[in-house]
Amino acid sequence: MTNGYYLISKVVKLPYYKYNGDALRLVNQSARTVDEVVVGSKNNKNIKRKITTFKDSHGNIIERVFNYSDKPYKNRIYTRDYNVIGDDEFVTSTHIKEYSLPRAMKILHLQSVAEKCKRTLFWTPIKFFTNHLSQNINTGDKILTQVIQKNLLKPQKEIHKFIEFPYIKAGKIANTQKRILEFSVNTFLGNKVNNKNRFTQGTKFPQEDSFLGFRALSINDSKEAFTQKFIMDRKLSNKRIKIDTEYLPLNNDEELMTAMFDPDTGSIDFVKTYKFKTKSQVCSTARHETEHGWQFYLHARNTKGGVTPWESEMYDLFRDLPKSMKKEAQKYTDAIHSYVTVAEDRTKYRQNYIEIKAREAGEKAKALYNYERAEIQKEFPHIPKELL
Repeated sequence: MTNGYYLISKVVKLPYYKYNGDALRLVNQSARTVDEVVVGSKNNKNIKRKITTFKDSHGNIIERVFNYSDKPYKNRIYTRDYNVIGDDEFVTSTHIKEYSLPRAMKILHLQSVAEKCKRTLFWTPIKFFTNHLSQNINTGDKILTQVIQKNLLKPQKEIHKFIEFPYIKAGKIANTQKRILEFSVNTFLGNKVNNKNRFTQGTKFPQEDSFLGFRALSINDSKEAFTQKFIMDRKLSNKRIKIDTEYLPLNNDEELMTAMFDPDTGSIDFVKTYKFKTKSQVCSTARHETEHGWQFYLHARNTKGGVTPWESEMYDLFRDLPKSMKKEAQKYTDAIHSYVTVAEDRTKYRQNYIEIKAREAGEKAKALYNYERAEIQKEFPHIPKELL
């Protein structure tokens, strides 16, 4: 080995069922095989470094665990999307999330896993990035576009960066410079872009994209971000609305939903088992459910507390509605009292007034999101539109 380290052991393609190591995993997913390399320091016999890689049945990395005895634990989680651009461009998008844990907090992580808490509970997010590898199925040309989120511990100045690398033709790298778009966003203000902190190289900065701060997010991470933005836009920030992006359905009716607003708790819940295929679909859903939050908020004040704990809390906090809002609020109240679920009667469900209005709000937000995407899509055409 070089750089002052020597090889202690190396295992390649070990069947997962034979693995009995001590890697701290963040992904609750079985692997097919495990690779593990352990090296020691030539200068300090107490320093050892172990890298354990878990792979699926296709040989794709699921998780990579870095256990360096002289450093904090570090894990990288890998997920993938596959999309097509036009008729001849196939894109593999590999999403990588990097987390860190101080070694002294190992016991807390193990306790949280045993208690079935969120596995990243005590871990610090370091960097999220996606490698979009595009290949032309006719010419074989390849282009790598990387999207990066960093500075994650500074939510008022989180850095989003898009890089298009020189393309590869016939195995050779083109003699062109990287194209770069970089800016910071304030996640406390609905992912608002800080226009003073931006940089471009070989690209134009999007001027008319009100959703620019969402373009770098993964589909799954965009759930909470979109919902927070729409809660702010709808002036519901002080209405104690919660967001659950990993909600487990309690019954068959809920299993049919992508997301829902729960008036009992005032929570917007995204069904964990539903996989969104596009960011614009998440945008529409988040706006739809936020509108339900607004409707039930007015209903609570209109009925002097409704029937749920959250509705009662809303009335206690905000009391009676002004006269100008009572007409619309009564429409919501009537619709809520006559509400049927999609499982009971799909037609009546879709014709219910609160569903009509929420659907209109969601579709309007989705249309705007897709329309304003055109600027960045023109600058980075090898990122699938589904993920922008």
